[in-house]
Amino acid sequence: MGPRSHKPGISGCAQGGARPMPEIFRGLSSAHTYEYGFRTMEYGEEIVRRARELAPVLNERARAAEEARRLSDQTVADLAGTGLFRMLVPERFGGGGQGFGAMVAACREIGAGDASAGWLSVIYTLHNWMIALLPEEAQREVWADRPYALVPCTLAPNGTAEAVDGGHRVTGRWSWGSGVMHADHVMVMALVTVADSIEPRLFLLPREDAEVHDVWHTSGMRGTGSNDIEIKDRFVPAHRSVPLTDLTEGRSPGSRVHDGAIYRIPLVPVFALTGAAPVLGVAEGVLARYAERMQGRVMAYTGVKQRDLMSGQIRLAKATADLAAARLLLEDAVRHLTETYESGGGYGIAERARSRLVAAHVAGVARTIVNELCASGGASVQFADSPFQRAQRDVNTISAHVVFDADATYALYGRTALGMEPDPMTLV
Repeated sequence: MGPRSHKPGISGCAQGGARPMPEIFRGLSSAHTYEYGFRTMEYGEEIVRRARELAPVLNERARAAEEARRLSDQTVADLAGTGLFRMLVPERFGGGGQGFGAMVAACREIGAGDASAGWLSVIYTLHNWMIALLPEEAQREVWADRPYALVPCTLAPNGTAEAVDGGHRVTGRWSWGSGVMHADHVMVMALVTVADSIEPRLFLLPREDAEVHDVWHTSGMRGTGSNDIEIKDRFVPAHRSVPLTDLTEGRSPGSRVHDGAIYRIPLVPVFALTGAAPVLGVAEGVLARYAERMQGRVMAYTGVKQRDLMSGQIRLAKATADLAAARLLLEDAVRHLTETYESGGGYGIAERARSRLVAAHVAGVARTIVNELCASGGASVQFADSPFQRAQRDVNTISAHVVFDADATYALYGRTALGMEPDPMTLV
């Protein structure tokens, strides 16, 4: 059984005669064949449907991905085949030019099948959006052959960059390179001396300019292959870098090239909210499997079915309500962010801090529910072939990401809610 008990489908879409498949769906690399037969179906809804159909397949592959410490080539091809990676790419480059709502929904579905696949779905999709924020020349180069790239990005300023004629020379080593095992490019953060100050800049390099160090030996999220990336004195042309503040303030070069409001939205709220999607999906997948398991599980010694125990019924109901509330909170935050910029508005520090708050809270709810359900699932859920124990390790690992740090995030929001300035080193 897959992580969802309902059948794939799109609510609110009227069925009618099939129309020609839009160009954006032609030639997608996937092991699956899909029909585009809904007259009113939008691109984003189709991506969500495909993600939902793929989730059970990813669940079956999750153990192998964990043992290999990377996703299989087939899985990456199947994820690309949903159209997800290109959905935030501007239409002029063959992308979908979509918003973040459908991306969040699709990554939730994928996360319900496999946390590692869900996380890399966010990484690869969101980093194509970040490429759209670079100067136009870089975009043309990266998307010359296909309308998406496979790009890890590390935002820790662990490198240095020396300004030279026509660009910079970059050196450094960065951890947490999620997705580097299938990458064609890498993005890294390095510090540049500008006059009397230090400026953090984001740099985009071809994969062959980087060395990958195999260090990803973890308790959870093993399938992400988040190994170290090292760059040794490589030249990066000026059009392949951008100051970090241009991204965090929504004033990137790409925001002046593309008309879509999504290219004017600051980086941190987007990363926090979209990153929470697969974490929530993991918990939703565990809940669905838990409910299915309750139907047939017989308790030791008493012989009573777990489904007949009030304690199990209460636990199931509470988890359902808590996850539904978390999902609505996340969807509302994404919708508010998008609509604010579509209407010509913007986010100040307080609104950005609230986005961080929502993301950390949603991840915390998901982590709590997964651990509670696994604790009441019996000792058998701890066998290596059980998806429960893998989900538990995955959700505990991914929730440790700095963007989901509850203490730091709650303090950040509390300060801004009281009219105080955040710590200057806080990403917000």
